Amino acid sequence: MSKVYFLKGFDRLELKMKNILADFYSAKNKVLIKIHFGEPGNKFAFTPKDIKPVVTALDCLGLKSIFIDTPVAYNSPRNSIKGYEKVVKERGYDQLSPFLISKKSKKIKTKDFVAGVCQELIEAENVLVLSHIKGHACAGFGGAIKNLGMGGVDKETKGMEHSLSHPRFATECQGCGICAKLCPAKAIKMVDNKAKIDLNSCWGCSICQLQCPYKCLEPEKALFDDLLAQGAAAVINNLPKRTFYINFIKNITKLCDCATNPGGIIGKDIGVLFSDNPVAIDTASVDLINELNKKDLFQEINHKNPLLHVNFAEKYTNKESDYELITV
Repeated sequence: MSKVYFLKGFDRLELKMKNILADFYSAKNKVLIKIHFGEPGNKFAFTPKDIKPVVTALDCLGLKSIFIDTPVAYNSPRNSIKGYEKVVKERGYDQLSPFLISKKSKKIKTKDFVAGVCQELIEAENVLVLSHIKGHACAGFGGAIKNLGMGGVDKETKGMEHSLSHPRFATECQGCGICAKLCPAKAIKMVDNKAKIDLNSCWGCSICQLQCPYKCLEPEKALFDDLLAQGAAAVINNLPKRTFYINFIKNITKLCDCATNPGGIIGKDIGVLFSDNPVAIDTASVDLINELNKKDLFQEINHKNPLLHVNFAEKYTNKESDYELITV
């Protein structure tokens, strides 16, 4: 059973980080911090003020922080190195720590595809995966697994995780219309009481496949959650031994930090979780959110079991989901 440390609130973050990580990063060297800097215009993604206690704590431990992320595959200023670097500077992160936007990747075979994993991450001596917990239209929610499964791989891999989950009809559509109602991309229309899918607009979220009461739809290759977990496992299984995870449960929005408008706050702020196990920390994050909000928040809001991709990741990484929550 993995230990997940829980700091209620955010006031003592620097002190608790120093206590928890005092003996973890034994080599006094660089620490690559995998972070999502947020889409321009997103008011709820991480800010330098949120992250400053993390950088300060590492500095006190004699460790040099370097932020890292990869360009996105969709139309955004963040889809090129030059554009992303501009975003990072505009958001003020360059005043906090050096940063790297990487296109370098190493090919690693997964069950259903070959993933291009961020080369600097898996060649690092020390890694810290810093994740903002929020909703996600395709995965239900985004945490450490999402941060690495989509953010720790190259553009081609990002695209495959979405496209290889595109739906196709396994049996004739029964005309219930549920898929059209729930499709977050609005890629499904009802025509003559039959679902018509525009794959050019489809995000490959697999919600239609999971929610169809007649099981009419199946993925091109595998469910999105499965593919996301395979990408995450390709990263996690090749990260250095000294890799640690921190999840901020703050500003929980309906949609991901990739959205300019993430749909507003849907849940209460809770605090910060720490662990060396990405599966356990994501499981604990969802459990705490559901307990405080007294409902299965992400399932209700985004129509997707938020732990589905986490369960797949448990299988592919052999990281257990069982955890002991320790309040600090």
